[in-house]
Amino acid sequence: MVVGKKKISEEDVSCIMWEITKRLSRSRQRFLESFGLTTSQMEILGVLYHNMETDPEHEMTQIIISKLTYIDPMTTSTIIKNLEKKELVYRTKSVLDSRALCVNLSESGKSLFLRVIDEVSGFKRSMFCGIDKELLFAQLGILLENIKKNNFIKGE
Repeated sequence: MVVGKKKISEEDVSCIMWEITKRLSRSRQRFLESFGLTTSQMEILGVLYHNMETDPEHEMTQIIISKLTYIDPMTTSTIIKNLEKKELVYRTKSVLDSRALCVNLSESGKSLFLRVIDEVSGFKRSMFCGIDKELLFAQLGILLENIKKNNFIKGE
């Protein structure tokens, strides 16, 4: 690809992706701090909300949440404990496995999650203004498949 007279290298693309990732991460952290949440807490609330909306009978254990969020199981446990202290989630005994506990989204957890999502939608609109989202999505999809195919992410 050539922009102006300069040919864009893989290194150029890698550097801009790194900067975008870092800036998005910092922005997300600051935004979520205003709600008293961390990025990982929001990810877990999101997984629980999605499950509640799409398949409420499906039990969400700590291990399932860990796999869906790519967060280490022990870290997931700590995050869930902190969400419990804030009364955003609660645990119940599993119907399928008496040794397991299921994590559930509380009403206040659902309310907070929806409030955060609502407020972030304006940011997303401004962030993607002037961008061909279909082309970007297609290109990022190819990149993700290349990463998976080359097993750049260990443990998957």
